[in-house]
Amino acid sequence: MNPRAYTGAALARFALALLLPGLAAGQTTQPTQPGPTSLPSVSYADPAFGFELQLPAGWEYDRTRFQQFKDSIGLLRGHGPGGRRGLQIIVFRSFEMRRFEDWIVDFGKASAELTNSPRVDWETWRLPPRAGAILSYTSKLGAITTRSHYLCVPFDPSTVWVFIYSGNLTSEPEAEPIRREFDQIARSLRIYYDPEEVDRLAPAFERGKALLARLHAQAAKVPLDETEYTYEMTLAGKPIGYFTRRITREEHVFSGPNAPRRDAEDGVRVRERSWRFAEDGSVRHTRVDLFSSFDLQSELMENQQTQLPPPDLPSQEVLVRTDQVIREKDVLLASTTTSRDVDLPDAGKPIRIGPVYLDQAWVRLLPALLRDSPPEPLAAAIYDGETRALVAHTVRPLGERKLGGYDGPAHAYEVRDGFIDRPSLLYCDERGNPLRLEAGELIVTRISRHEADRKYGPRRDEARRRFSLQLE
Repeated sequence: MNPRAYTGAALARFALALLLPGLAAGQTTQPTQPGPTSLPSVSYADPAFGFELQLPAGWEYDRTRFQQFKDSIGLLRGHGPGGRRGLQIIVFRSFEMRRFEDWIVDFGKASAELTNSPRVDWETWRLPPRAGAILSYTSKLGAITTRSHYLCVPFDPSTVWVFIYSGNLTSEPEAEPIRREFDQIARSLRIYYDPEEVDRLAPAFERGKALLARLHAQAAKVPLDETEYTYEMTLAGKPIGYFTRRITREEHVFSGPNAPRRDAEDGVRVRERSWRFAEDGSVRHTRVDLFSSFDLQSELMENQQTQLPPPDLPSQEVLVRTDQVIREKDVLLASTTTSRDVDLPDAGKPIRIGPVYLDQAWVRLLPALLRDSPPEPLAAAIYDGETRALVAHTVRPLGERKLGGYDGPAHAYEVRDGFIDRPSLLYCDERGNPLRLEAGELIVTRISRHEADRKYGPRRDEARRRFSLQLE
C-alpha cells in the first residue's frame, strides 16, 4: 500500500467508517512539504490502540497483523524506495507484564541479541505524562551495516508501544540522517489511548446492547430508503472526488453455482463506489459491498481498491487490492489479495466479535435507528478494515440543527471511533441519510449525480479509457 494522495486525512479517517470505509489515513494523505532537514510525511493513525504519527511519504506499507516477539502484536511494516530504510510498529501486551523499567532492560538485551549488536545505547524519552526510552543498535551482517532506533513507550501497566526505524550504512556519516529521520517521526507521536475510556463507555455500550436486542427482533421490518445518493469529498477546501451509496433489501447467495444445495439469506445490502483524484494525476477507485442477514448471523464485507498511476509515471501498472471479511455467527475471518500476489495468501486469524458487535451494513443505518433517541452516547464494537481489529464506535444524537443549503430539518450526530479524541459531526435528513460530514479538514456533502458527472466525469472517463477498465 503506497500512502499517496490528499492532505489532512488523519483528522478524517475515523468518521468515515460511517460514510466510506477505505479512506484510511495511510491511503488518503497528501505528503507535506519537506523543510530543510525533514522528510515529506503522511499521517498514520490506529484507532484500536489510540495513537497517531507522521510517517515517511512514498514508502510501501503493510498493515497486516504479524507476531515477531512473544506477547506482541505487529501493527505496521514499511520500507522505503530501494529498501535502504525500514520501520515497524509493534505493541506488547500482557496482564503479567513487569514494570516498564524492568521490561525495557530485558527487551533491550533480547533485541541486541536478535540484531547481533555488540552494544545498546540508552536514552530517556518523554511525552508527558508518559516517559519512555530510546534504544539504539548498530549491527552487521556480511557487508551490510544497519543502524536501528527503537522508541518504547508504556501506554498502561500492561501495554508497551514500540516504533522501530532502521537504515543501511555504507559509511559512518550516514548514521546521522537516519537518527534525524527517526527523531522527526518520534516527535510527531500523539497518544490518545486511555485505559479508563472503556469503563467510561460502559453506559453507552449498555445502550448499544439494548439497540442490538431490538434490531435482532425487528431487523427485517426496518424501512429502507433504496435511493442512490451521491456525495462530494473536499479536503482542506480542495475537491478530491465523489462517491455513491445505495442501501437495498435483497437476497444474497453464499453458495457457489456448483454447490450441492443453495445457501441464501435475506438481508441489507450496501453498495458504495468512489472516485478520488490526486494532484499528481493518479486515480483511486473503491468498490465497497456489504451484506448483513436479517437474523444478524451472516455478514460479508468486501473492499476493492484500484490504484491507477499518474500518466507521466514510467510504470503504468494498475494495482488492485481486495479485502474480504466473512462472518458466521460470532466469528470473523478476514483475507487480503492484491494483483501482485502469485498465490492466494492465507486468511488472517479468526476474530470473535462478542455481544456488542454491530455489522458494518447496519452502521450505515445507525442515524435512522437513533433519530428520535435522547442525546446520550451509544457505543458498539465494529470491525475496522485497516487495523483488522474491533474498535469502539460511538454515536451521540445532537437533535435537530440548521444546515445551510438544506431546506428540511437536519439531524446532527457526533461520531467517534476507537480512542481518537476528535469526534466528527454528521448531519442527516429525516430518513437518516447523510447530508454532510465534517471531519477535520475533510468535508463530505451530498450533491446530485448530475453535478458529480459534470465536475468529475471527464477525469473518470479518461481513467477508464486509459486502462480499458469497466469500473462503475
